Amino acid sequence: MALSCGIVGLPNSGKSTLFNALLKRQVANVAAYPFTTIEPNIGVVEVPDERLKKLAELIKPEKVTPAVVKFIDIAGLVKNAHKGEGLGNQFLAKIREVDAIIHIIRAFKDESVSHYYGSIDAKRDKEIVDLELELGEIKKPTLYVLNQGEISSQEGFLVVNAKTGAGVDELIKKAYELLGLITFYTVKGGKEVTAWSLKEEATALEAAEKVHTDMAKGFIKAEVISFDALVAVGDWQQAKVKGKIRLEGKDYQIKDGDMVEFKFGR
Repeated sequence: MALSCGIVGLPNSGKSTLFNALLKRQVANVAAYPFTTIEPNIGVVEVPDERLKKLAELIKPEKVTPAVVKFIDIAGLVKNAHKGEGLGNQFLAKIREVDAIIHIIRAFKDESVSHYYGSIDAKRDKEIVDLELELGEIKKPTLYVLNQGEISSQEGFLVVNAKTGAGVDELIKKAYELLGLITFYTVKGGKEVTAWSLKEEATALEAAEKVHTDMAKGFIKAEVISFDALVAVGDWQQAKVKGKIRLEGKDYQIKDGDMVEFKFGR
């Protein structure tokens, strides 16, 4: 089952605006009143990947498929959510289903969008949500995101402007890391390059299963080279000729950036 990040925060903090910015299209309802999101919005977002772009330039395939992250836009949380206040019961039930939390905190001023507690106070808002999660007995990996007009460095926070989408690519990368994911790559006949997400410390056998169940069932070996080593040589066949390709067994732990070709019997 795909790992997912839940976007949480107080009402009118910019959750749905951020969700739409992540997907680069209007999916979630956005309005200047609380609890616009009742049922969660679910979206699958491509992971920005400079290595994949480089591989595409090198190999010139017909098809390029990036790795993805699953985001879920969850209803706003308020004080005493653990007691059922607001949409608290629904919020806590949905947040228990995700693997990591993107906690968005409002730091922007906009008179047309009321603040649920009447004033902008990022520290207070963060503490409200953190406490409700604690009282609801939820502890999950969390990325704190400050939603403000200007993108500037803030200690302990990733800063975005959800309205313009500024900082969103960095958020996607951080969410990917938060889920404990790495990326490996496969090339199919020189015509298709694919980036695959995989849990850290996963084995070659698990990676093969990710690509196709038949590869895992008939696994023989994995031919592996790092992204950097392949780029340095310039070509998979040249890498073979120069002895740069390693043969690994099913227990080999895949490393971030590995290029892999699986050998398997049918």
